Amino acid sequence: MNIKKAGIIICLITVLIFSSCAGEKDKQEEIFTITETATPEIPTETASPIPTLTATPTITPTPTPQAANKLFGVNLGPYLQDDPNYGVEISKIKLDTLIENIAPYTKWIRTYSSCNGLENAGSIAHEYGLKIAVGAWLGQDLAANEKEMASLIDLAQKGEIDMAVVGNEVLLRGDLTERELLIYIERFKEAAPSIPVTTAESWKEMMDATEIINAVDVVSVNVYPYWDGVAIEDAAATFRERYEYILPSVDIIAPGKDIWISETGWPACGERGDLESARRYLNETVAYLELMDIPYFWFESYNETWKSAYEGEAGACWGIWDTSKTMKKSYEDFFLGIYSEPLEGAESSTSETSAEEMLDPELIITELPPIGSTNKLKGVALDLDPDHYRVAVYIYVQEANGWWIKPYNDYPLTVIRPSGDWACKITTGGMDAQAVRIAAFLVPAGYEPPLANGWDKLPSELYEISPSYVVIDR
Repeated sequence: MNIKKAGIIICLITVLIFSSCAGEKDKQEEIFTITETATPEIPTETASPIPTLTATPTITPTPTPQAANKLFGVNLGPYLQDDPNYGVEISKIKLDTLIENIAPYTKWIRTYSSCNGLENAGSIAHEYGLKIAVGAWLGQDLAANEKEMASLIDLAQKGEIDMAVVGNEVLLRGDLTERELLIYIERFKEAAPSIPVTTAESWKEMMDATEIINAVDVVSVNVYPYWDGVAIEDAAATFRERYEYILPSVDIIAPGKDIWISETGWPACGERGDLESARRYLNETVAYLELMDIPYFWFESYNETWKSAYEGEAGACWGIWDTSKTMKKSYEDFFLGIYSEPLEGAESSTSETSAEEMLDPELIITELPPIGSTNKLKGVALDLDPDHYRVAVYIYVQEANGWWIKPYNDYPLTVIRPSGDWACKITTGGMDAQAVRIAAFLVPAGYEPPLANGWDKLPSELYEISPSYVVIDR
């Protein structure tokens, strides 16, 4: 190897060694630098601030009123001050407020019109879980009648109503004839056959409207002892007498057809009207209606002050609620399930009784088969809980010189149906069809009646234990 070549090699080795050393130094500096920047400072607990949570206020909802007693139905008059005869329009917001206020206290509501904002009543009522009977207000104005009927049919076809009430006291006012009213009813039935239809009428007018009774799905009658001039002491009893008259009358025309009370009530002011009388009539009449399982609409929801111009002072205060939508205090106990009777000479009483204790049970025979007939003896038991009573029936056969229990010794008691109706087979053999006298006794459900088989007279215990009985010749 020559000297020149050896020198070149030595130089290359020197460069490589120097470069290697320099690279190692750079690498060490690089590692040191990374170590310094990659090692974070460990924060202390006090160095890390804890975020402060903003408290959310708790909103307490307004509790929904709970009613121990609910009305079956209430008539809704939304015109608290304004006279509807001047074309008042009810806003949907106002109607919603009125219905919401009474919703916890009833199962049904009823309106008198399907126009001027009341076409919204059905959908609103359903939102609050209520059923609704929607009316078409009919009068002498045929154009207005057409508008009402068109709206009612439209609502029925949309499924927004549960019953249609075609007209209210139209016959009483003389606005339409029975035949004219029947045309409107038949028109609705044809257009909306799935929705039950009725018309509300004074009970006196309805008894003469045979075609109407046959046409409607339920018979709806307005019964007002107040407008008949009856004193409050006799009002509830008079109401029951009216119903007991209507029941067999309708049954003759349309057997088995239901009867609804479309209106009854008592004013809290005016002649013979006051809060105590209104409360008393509500307690006594609803006790009867509920125990007899009779559907009804109470008149009415709110005071309507505009009515005083037509009905005097009393017309303005039939409502359970006043015009500020506040329930009158005299009605509060009813919805709490407290039935109270007035003390003599006092405006109110704190004594409490059950609905049944306020009533006086009564037994009535509605169908007496003639001699020789094999038809059943039929009747109705009023003012009682049907589960607590039975009917003991006896026949007197003159040829056999004695009383016999019916229908059989093994089945001596007749059950009273929830509606109050009862029927007993009194012809079960022998000369039963020739019986000349029938006796029916209302007795406690657990009572064991005497098993008369040819007795010359009935024992006195039957008369003593029975709160009501009927003995009738035929």
